[in-house]
Formats: sequence, structure tokens, C-alpha cells
Amino acid sequence: MQKSHKNSRMRDAAMRREQALNMAMKRKEEYLGARVPRELKDRVIARAKEQGIPVSILIRNVLEDAFGIAPGRQQSGSPSTSQTAPSTERQARFPSVLGWETITLNRPIPCSACGVQQAVGSKATLGVALPGEQHVVLCNQCKERF
Repeated sequence: MQKSHKNSRMRDAAMRREQALNMAMKRKEEYLGARVPRELKDRVIARAKEQGIPVSILIRNVLEDAFGIAPGRQQSGSPSTSQTAPSTERQARFPSVLGWETITLNRPIPCSACGVQQAVGSKATLGVALPGEQHVVLCNQCKERF
């Protein structure tokens, strides 16, 4: 009986993997699986939780950064946005910002660029504004984009 329960769990797991793969293909995105040591897996999960994003998005961002590919763009010979600081697009979009600082959020707040609510405890980039002007808060995805 125990062996049949184990086989059933394995079939269920295989079916769930297949469903996840089918869903990814429907979104016209490729699925990439990798075996990693438990310690690395735990660190990746902790970092994603710290940033308030799904693990899959964190891994996608890391891969895009590693290969210098911005979302929706082909690889080019120029450095990625994360390697150039500050970006001219970010300067133009947020002209009142004096400087940028990585912070841990003490309260939920929407990203100034995309509007996605950022969770308490997640990392964000604070754009310190001139006196009398509003500060800017960017989520990690928008920080990398600008």
C-alpha cells in the first residue's frame, strides 16, 4: 500500500510539472529547469521574498542581467542598464531626484513607475527628491528597467 501511495504522489508531481510546462508554453515563454544545491535554493527563495517578488521573476531578472538582455529586447553589445548609472532615461523620467538609495520598506507603497504595491520588508530604490517635491520609490524590476 505504501508503494502505491508513493507511485501516486510521483504521478501527481509529474502531472503538476506537465501542467506548469503547458501553462508556460501557452504564455509563449520557455521553461528552464535546473537542479541546484538546497542552500542556493534557500538563498534564492529568501532573496525573492525579501524583494517581494516571485522566485521565477527573480531568476528571470538574474539571467537577463547576466546576459545583458533587457525585457523584450534582443541581446546587444552595449552594457545592460544595471551596469550604467545613472541611466539617462531615469534622469529624464525623474528630474527632481537628487540621488538613489536602496531601502527596506517599513510600510506598503506603490512603485512610482509601474504602480505595483510593494510589500512591507521588501527592498526598493528610493529616489531622494529636492525639497518640496515628492520622493520616488521604484520596485526592483523598474529600477533595472530605468
